[in-house]
Amino acid sequence: MLDDLRGNWQEETKLWQVALLRIFFGYYFLLDGFGKLTGGFTRPGVLEKRLLGWAKDVAFEWYKPFLEGLAIPHHQLFAHMVAWGMVLAGLALLLGFLTRPAALGGIFMTLHFFLAKGGGSPATTSDQVFMAGLLVVFLTRSGRSFGLDRILARRHPNSFLW
Repeated sequence: MLDDLRGNWQEETKLWQVALLRIFFGYYFLLDGFGKLTGGFTRPGVLEKRLLGWAKDVAFEWYKPFLEGLAIPHHQLFAHMVAWGMVLAGLALLLGFLTRPAALGGIFMTLHFFLAKGGGSPATTSDQVFMAGLLVVFLTRSGRSFGLDRILARRHPNSFLW
């Protein structure tokens, strides 16, 4: 296994630039996820208050039934899913392990925040950039460069997961 990881440095790869992008997103998601876990995001009512404000003021009309019918009534579950989802996606992206599912998870979470915030405002610009960047990470299979997906790809080269 150690030789496989050393091979990342010894073989020429065209994905190392995208691997840097993957590592950036992993770092961001991990840091933000830990911040949510330790900073009060998962306390009762914190996410509910934010979701209620978005549903009232800015969310897309067609998205409001999801917020009002599912996310707001189950805000505590969603708060924990978001926080832990960010931590797990961040770790996976940093390690280059199951990179494609982690990138899809990041896109999924970011898309829902984008929709809840109504899209188009300056606050959602970072959401759009994150979704585009994570799509690049997903499409290029960047976990095969400086990541554990490289080892998995040698054993199962045609898998969708890496």
